[in-house]
Amino acid sequence: MHKELQDILALVRGRGMPVALATLVRVEGSSYRRPGSRLLTDGERILRGSLSGGCLEGEVMARAREALADSQPRLLRYDLRGDADLVWGSGSGCEGLLDILVERIDPAMPPEWLAWVERALSSRTPLTLHTDLAPDHLAMRSIFNQPDAPTSGFTETFTPAIALWILGASDDSRPLVRMAKELGWRVGLLDHRPAFARPERFPEADAVLSGHPAQRIPGLGLDARSAVVLMTHNYLKDLEALRALAASGASYLGLMGSRARSAKIREELAAEGIFPGDRLHSPVGLDLGAEDPETIALAVLAEIQASFRGRTGSSLRATRTTVSAP
Repeated sequence: MHKELQDILALVRGRGMPVALATLVRVEGSSYRRPGSRLLTDGERILRGSLSGGCLEGEVMARAREALADSQPRLLRYDLRGDADLVWGSGSGCEGLLDILVERIDPAMPPEWLAWVERALSSRTPLTLHTDLAPDHLAMRSIFNQPDAPTSGFTETFTPAIALWILGASDDSRPLVRMAKELGWRVGLLDHRPAFARPERFPEADAVLSGHPAQRIPGLGLDARSAVVLMTHNYLKDLEALRALAASGASYLGLMGSRARSAKIREELAAEGIFPGDRLHSPVGLDLGAEDPETIALAVLAEIQASFRGRTGSSLRATRTTVSAP
């Protein structure tokens, strides 16, 4: 969701003409997408996002054109249960009751709530936003502490994007940077070798720093939504970094290398009274049979995602996990 929302905010800010934003605010039963999914359109084409598996986009686009014309928000209800799914979506998986809010947004006078969301994302602070769905106050937003949020209307909490710091700026770090940015994560690199820690080598990264781990790590601002992957390929630098990381707020620490290397590092840290605990994942990554930098990056990012979502990374067919589409 973060990447979709980031793209939508950027598109709104970057356009000179009004756009329509459609937000899925309620689902009863089965749905291809979950509440909080969004679609941005200029009335002629979809600029970003989706609300269903193709069942409703055409109909919502028509209502979006009306909202662009009269500036009035609309709360739409679609009941696709039973045979209605065959009528609307040709059996594409939209089999629930869906409420969709459609509203006009003028980039010249953007609504205040957009700025609230942007500030929360940039400052890495959670934000709980309530959208009123009552006819007299439709689409009005308020900020609440999560426990105090109203039970009526639509309430969603925006959490900070995962911040990934990669220690080691060798070539095998490049696919990890690119793929993490595709997920909407914030990505930084740190390397003790200035010749490797150059921004032009990692144009997608948000930050590229040089310096020794003990000096740099305390200033990285690592928090509970931060992950660190150590791939310096230097035993002493990894050991130095883990000493500093053990006192940080990072929730995930991934160490590249063999089990024997990991065990030796753990033993040295334990002898110093340092115990990273379950935060330390080594060998890093899920068991995907990865061998090259790209598949290794996939395995690492998949494990980080699973860790932050409290999942094991098991096959979905072996679980009863609720499945949401992109």
